[in-house]
Amino acid sequence: MDDSEGDPVDPGAYDDDLEEEGALILVRQVPLGVVFARIVVVSGMGITGALAIFFLIGLIWWPALVSGGLTMVFLFLMFFIERGAEASSRKK
Repeated sequence: MDDSEGDPVDPGAYDDDLEEEGALILVRQVPLGVVFARIVVVSGMGITGALAIFFLIGLIWWPALVSGGLTMVFLFLMFFIERGAEASSRKK
């Protein structure tokens, strides 16, 4: 038997150790709207990216370009949402 496979580690075991050593543990509450927006953007980017690849494989150029463009739109939306979430968390 391998010695590395020991008892399971309690996930909260290290939190107490860090607090004793003076490390600051921050738990940031993310607004529900930001969570929903992240889910929609990541899903949209994945779907449109997959469609772009499928259309490129099938040599269907215009839908591939449209899907690729929509993928870029979702990518920019992701950056915009993350910056907005970061800015709103700094204000608090």
